Amino acid sequence: MKVLTPDTTVSEGPDRMLSERHLSIVRLVLPKGKTIKRHRSLMTVTVVAIKGSIQFHTDDDVTTLVPGKAVVMQPGEFHWLEAPDEAGEVMVVHGVLAQ
Repeated sequence: MKVLTPDTTVSEGPDRMLSERHLSIVRLVLPKGKTIKRHRSLMTVTVVAIKGSIQFHTDDDVTTLVPGKAVVMQPGEFHWLEAPDEAGEVMVVHGVLAQ
């Protein structure tokens, strides 16, 4: 078992909690007014809101992530995030899922 603890000194951007070949876990802190540019991952991506409110965009949709709400994307799906109204934090898990 691994116990992961956030770096509480990170007040903006990524807090890389785990980085392995087929699995990455990142706590992402997004201050009000900030945006993470459009990008994609070669792995399945799960994003879980843990604090505040973040707008999560894909090319076809937008959803507001609030604590407890999550999205799951397939590899290669473009997405971006913004915090237009208030700061927010999400946990981002990139992984290769077992078939």
